[in-house]
Amino acid sequence: MKRRNFIKLTSGTASILGAALTPALTPSLASAMAAARPELVGTRPIEALPESGLQHWLGGPLWGNRLQDWHCNNGRLECLRGEKSFEVRTAALLTRELNNHHQAGRLRARVGLLTPEAGGFCGFLLGVGAGELDYRGAALAQRAGGTNGGFMAVLDDQGKLSFRDFSDQKNSMAFTRLERAGSVGIDRIGTREIQLDCHIDPVANGRFDVRLITSDVHSGSELGFAVRSGVEAEQLTGGIMLVSSPHHQQAGARWWFSHIETGGDKISAYPERVLGPVMGCMHSLNCANGPDNAVLKLSAQFMPIDLQANPAARLEYRVLGTEEWIVGAEAKIEDGYVAAFRITGWDAGQDHEYRVRYDNHEETLYSGQIQKDPAKSDALKIALYSCITPTAKSLDDIAIKKHIPEERTLGRYTEDFVFFPHATLTKHCDSHQPDLYVFAGDQYYETFPTRYGRDTPQAKLDTLYRWYLWYWTFRESVRNRPSILLVDDHDVLQGNLWGNKGDASGGPREEDGGFKHDIDLVKMVYRMQSSHTPDAYDPTPIQHGIPVTYAHFVYGKTSFAMVEDRKFKSAPDYEAERLTVTGSLLGSRQEAFLQDWKHMDPGMPKVCLTASIWGSPQTDETGAGLVDYDANGYPPDGRTRAVKLVEDANALVLAGDQHLGMLAQQYTKDFSGGALFFSGPASAAFWQRWFEGFGKLENPVGNDPNTGHFIDPFGNKMRVLAVANPKISHAEFSDDNTSWGKFVSDRALKREGYGLVTIDQTANHYTMECWPWDADPQRDAQFAGWPQVHPILSEQDT
Repeated sequence: MKRRNFIKLTSGTASILGAALTPALTPSLASAMAAARPELVGTRPIEALPESGLQHWLGGPLWGNRLQDWHCNNGRLECLRGEKSFEVRTAALLTRELNNHHQAGRLRARVGLLTPEAGGFCGFLLGVGAGELDYRGAALAQRAGGTNGGFMAVLDDQGKLSFRDFSDQKNSMAFTRLERAGSVGIDRIGTREIQLDCHIDPVANGRFDVRLITSDVHSGSELGFAVRSGVEAEQLTGGIMLVSSPHHQQAGARWWFSHIETGGDKISAYPERVLGPVMGCMHSLNCANGPDNAVLKLSAQFMPIDLQANPAARLEYRVLGTEEWIVGAEAKIEDGYVAAFRITGWDAGQDHEYRVRYDNHEETLYSGQIQKDPAKSDALKIALYSCITPTAKSLDDIAIKKHIPEERTLGRYTEDFVFFPHATLTKHCDSHQPDLYVFAGDQYYETFPTRYGRDTPQAKLDTLYRWYLWYWTFRESVRNRPSILLVDDHDVLQGNLWGNKGDASGGPREEDGGFKHDIDLVKMVYRMQSSHTPDAYDPTPIQHGIPVTYAHFVYGKTSFAMVEDRKFKSAPDYEAERLTVTGSLLGSRQEAFLQDWKHMDPGMPKVCLTASIWGSPQTDETGAGLVDYDANGYPPDGRTRAVKLVEDANALVLAGDQHLGMLAQQYTKDFSGGALFFSGPASAAFWQRWFEGFGKLENPVGNDPNTGHFIDPFGNKMRVLAVANPKISHAEFSDDNTSWGKFVSDRALKREGYGLVTIDQTANHYTMECWPWDADPQRDAQFAGWPQVHPILSEQDT
């Protein structure tokens, strides 16, 4: 029964009530009135999809979940997943958002089945995030419904139109059918091309009618319709997404979309939100040969574009304030969609602008600034990040369960659950105006925001999906400032990494040593994260051609050493005596490098950048040390040699990895001398660690009971000077923990954030700061125990 026949059957009642819809109408009459309503607004394309080629980048206004679940094929957006457990594959409309205006809106798209015989549905997901999430966070919604999830307006393979709930957190996969009185279906879709047209009409009392209408693409004739009447305004605020889905727990349909259009004042347009074809750029400056003869390295991270059409890119630059652009370098876009540029003889005494273009086009794809070397400033500020997840739990988790009773119930599409894009964290850190950003590893985790993809044929795309979320978070921070990234275990998709110089012949387990996943993927990770960092001190690869990144560079009158404390590390020997077992931490090559570094750049402060703290300062609920072979207190002889080398160089060491913000003096023999280590807090991590002294440690700092002398289970001596423990004690956590790991999802129970180090050569001291992610530096306090000021040591001090 077509819409005109439905209207005819109800026309008598409708004529009595008139055109105005009132709350007194029954659902069926309200639906009849809505069905009779003419079009209130027209539509315009969001932006044409790429008309030729095949690529996983869907174009600037769209974001696909996941990257490997969609591609653009000659002007058509196609979903690639219809297997069991791959429900609600989504593509977010980044440049469109439902606002809180009581105005009309409209969405249209052409749709069709890629699998004509399979069951499932497609359509629009409306109101994701309820206007409370950043549009980038809302763009991650997929698979399971939950708080602020909105609702779907969909067409299924049998031609039935309906509205389905996506906000029921207790029944996240039910997709309960909402009011659909008067719905008219159109029979099986088969191979037909359908125009799916969704009207959002303002009605009385601030509510809306949502009409879903189908028509034949070629003839234009209307085929069917459904109406959801009296929708509350709160349900129609937030993100907009396209949906392709099989039925729950069934393998089924995959759908295609094209000609996506929107219109009306209810839908806001944000053309500035387009993403790509360049996700962002990172760069570093090495002024070891003087500021007028520096080395600039810059990497451009492309989206997964069609490389046959655009295989290469070029970097152009000019001195800030001048007009002439100089072609600095050209580069092939390599596996991982990275173009890496290197320019020698860079004048680091002047500010520059840069831009990236395809080598065969004049359009600027991305631009930013290269600041001059801050060697003449009074102080160098370094931001310290590590360990960041986009969500509290995987978005593939059907049920959101508490790890401990103290956790709050986290609404799936709220800021308590979706941390990405970490806008508060980055805003607060950026307010300090750092000169250099250091990311000490674990830029992403292999289970967030979605399930494992590392052992699938799509492992590279899956890794890129996670990497793009990191880049999307920090790209504005690093657009105009240099950055250093250290690759750690989770970056190469391992929970733990004993790199063993690349030798994985010991066995299949991580603790057998070596890199355990596809070597081409590992190389891709280093290409993505390290192409912009300073040249390796000795670039000889380890086994399987895996590159090394340990390096020396000078920036801001400061001498830096980057080391890799996982890559050469020996596999653990669980049978050996912990205190006397021998092995490698940094390996002979890096030990020789640090020995040389000691004599470089005389008179400059020295900072060593590494992944972990070179000790195991963590305790159980009683305060006893915990044995952790992943912590770089193992092997103890390798750790002791490493600490001695940075001690001899008078270096401050900056690290991450442990998720536990900590400042500690690491020693080699007795509790004297040593080297100062600052391990920044996790920015957002699931695994928790504690260091609790209960006031029993010797030589504490002031009255802080969690500071003082400590000997870890490997015999390593240290003095903990400050620590930012989780807000819940280890004993409280252990009493209630129901999982095998030390997982806490509720940020209200954790201490997460970032570190900040200021190197003041005029005052001859370092200032270490440790900030909560949600603390406004203009009014709020740091974690207890910070800031701390320590002298810059020199040759005369040793």
